[in-house]
Amino acid sequence: MRILTAGPSALLLTAALALATPAGATTAQTPSSADRAAAGPAITIAVKSPVVTRGKKVVVTGTVTNKKVTKVTLQQKRKGTSWKAQATAKVKADGTYKLKDKTTTAVTRKYRVISATGPKKKSAKVTVGVYEWKDLTKLKVRTSMGWSQQNTVQINATTYSPALVGYVWSGPSLVDYNLNHNCISLRARLGLSDSSDSTAQATISVLSDDTAVYAKSFRLTQSEVVTVPLGSPFRVGLSFTADNPGNLTPAPRTVPVAADPEVFCTSGK
Repeated sequence: MRILTAGPSALLLTAALALATPAGATTAQTPSSADRAAAGPAITIAVKSPVVTRGKKVVVTGTVTNKKVTKVTLQQKRKGTSWKAQATAKVKADGTYKLKDKTTTAVTRKYRVISATGPKKKSAKVTVGVYEWKDLTKLKVRTSMGWSQQNTVQINATTYSPALVGYVWSGPSLVDYNLNHNCISLRARLGLSDSSDSTAQATISVLSDDTAVYAKSFRLTQSEVVTVPLGSPFRVGLSFTADNPGNLTPAPRTVPVAADPEVFCTSGK
């Protein structure tokens, strides 16, 4: 077979192929960055941290794709309330913004960002939990077995106040509180009271919904300050076991302590 490479016949073949191509056919193209921006949200939103300590600021950042939106407003909404403006800022030349809201109450809230100029646009919603430390001894006790509350206690010759103090008795040792999923951490100084015998030893446990999330053994003069993540439990508790590794008779007097106990909590209201 002879292939046409030049001359009038080759030109006629090229023209015929061109005529056979549909007029509407075009080469497939990928969307441009401008097209992708137009397809995305007009205002994006992100929080620096979803957990904030009361008194600190909530920091919100994001981008604006519509050039006509030159200012944006941060709005906050709590349970049972309407959206309220908290701050307004200019959109930078690169389309980014930063907004801040200082917290005054430990309440979980939602935030969104809306356009303050140009066409009406709004971001998605984000949730932020504002937390504060609460004295555990001031919360309502659900059950208390083998524990009592004292104004002061001494550990290694240092006085702490207030405190939950354990005592050995015939039943299990447990003190617990219903936190209703509002608290995420517990902190306290755990150890043995100076009123314990010199050979005393106890293992103190922190319970989150009856599951131990912390457990450590202490001897006389020993203690440590701990901050224990709880998750978001319905209930938090403390328990202890008096150890007697030498099988001494009688067993040593053992007085476990949770001094300055606090929980890190928010409110949905």
